[in-house]
Amino acid sequence: MVDGQVGFHRPENVRRVKVEKNNPIVNSLNKTKKELYPDLAKEQQNRLREIQLEMKEKRKAEEKQKKLDDLEKARIKEERSYDRIMNENNMTSNTDIQATADATAAEEYEDDFF
Repeated sequence: MVDGQVGFHRPENVRRVKVEKNNPIVNSLNKTKKELYPDLAKEQQNRLREIQLEMKEKRKAEEKQKKLDDLEKARIKEERSYDRIMNENNMTSNTDIQATADATAAEEYEDDFF
């Protein structure tokens, strides 16, 4: 049996109907029919090249975003760091405050602090 051929167990159950072709419709369809014979290998290579370029652009965009994220993390880390605050120039010592018999100098310093 040929591929695509329909078979029946009982040939007497087969009904055959004669169908009339509508020639104007068939002719108009045949006029507009196009048969293309594309170079499938070339189209596949072009498609693979497009996919590779898209993946390359996506990877570059991800790397760029990662760099920006790393810079942002570094900036936030620097903002939260006490390194720029805790240096010798910004610090004062108890010995810097003028000692007096009573604690007025320390109280003035504390009032200034708040």
